[in-house]
Amino acid sequence: MNEVGSIIIVDDDEVLLSMLRDYFLNEGYRCETAGNAEAALKLIGKAPFDIMLTDVSLPGMKGFELTERAKKVRPDMAVIIMTGFIDDFSYDSAIEAGASDFIKKPFTFKELRARMEHVKVHERQRMMAITDELTGLCNRRGFFTLAEQQLRLLKRLKRGIYILYADVDNLKAINDNLGHQKGDMALTDAANILKATYRESDIIARIGGDEFVVAPIGTTGDSIDSVTARLEENVNRHNSKEGRPYKLSLSFGVTFCDPENLCSIDELLSSAEKVMYEHKRSKRVRA
Repeated sequence: MNEVGSIIIVDDDEVLLSMLRDYFLNEGYRCETAGNAEAALKLIGKAPFDIMLTDVSLPGMKGFELTERAKKVRPDMAVIIMTGFIDDFSYDSAIEAGASDFIKKPFTFKELRARMEHVKVHERQRMMAITDELTGLCNRRGFFTLAEQQLRLLKRLKRGIYILYADVDNLKAINDNLGHQKGDMALTDAANILKATYRESDIIARIGGDEFVVAPIGTTGDSIDSVTARLEENVNRHNSKEGRPYKLSLSFGVTFCDPENLCSIDELLSSAEKVMYEHKRSKRVRA
């Protein structure tokens, strides 16, 4: 039987997990199960899934927090939250966490399949709305949507965030002298370099004509100098190998949002943009 999709099911009820796993395997799905959120996140980090089906009540990390963390790693994964306590369930909280729908226990396979078809359509439409058509990265709306979720999570975890704001240098000159097709190529090159430089779980977005943002950049053990040096190294490597009729150049700025005084996304972008323009001016002076 051909595989028709992939699903991860998260619940501490072993009988339910076994029953659902057998059903989806029989239907041709790639199916993984986890008894808690931590185990689920490890599986999600290793492979993509079309849908996550998770109980709202889990040992340790709960279903809403799992949803937020999972959507950060796999923003295109649809999430259905299961609950046996509908009176205490908040649909608004589920949607705010990043879920597409919820289903009340007990449920039939027919009802579950109907919910799954609904969220698949919803997720395709959502991804189209938040994706930049040229580069395949998040667009400005997508960045704000995902970054707001990230900030809420970091606030609870009391962690700060570094973001990088990058701008393609001399894009107007490339468009004017070589044509807009080459300008689009430069933007696509920049997007591919950012994807190759940073983690799959990072939010990488094109938020303007020649402006890109990555959030967060690095991990706890990374220095910002090493993270930005890796970006410059990849740009130089691209210029030495690709043989484009232009030299790709990026100016960038990095800024930090303190966990004790988390700022808004707008404030974070404004601060990083200022640092980026300082970098751009310093490059002109050196030239």
